[in-house]
Amino acid sequence: MEQNISLNSNFNTIKHYSNNFKLKIEIRETAQYIADMMLELRNMAKCAELKTLQGLLEVSFYEAFSVANKVEIPEGEIEKLRELSTASNG
Repeated sequence: MEQNISLNSNFNTIKHYSNNFKLKIEIRETAQYIADMMLELRNMAKCAELKTLQGLLEVSFYEAFSVANKVEIPEGEIEKLRELSTASNG
């Protein structure tokens, strides 16, 4: 019985992770689309010599790009790297 509860708990964790993963993918795809649009608008502003607008659009591009290309370190990975580092040094 205790093992059955554990399996159900693991399944719910996986299901929750899967839903979060899908949401993160959608957010990143949206951010990438926004970054693409900001870059096009920034280029238009540059051609029209609209310096202030160009700068604002460039900042918006960098913000959207950073969200779309965010690197996330898996939980526990930093600790594993530290252990490997100390093992190779000692």
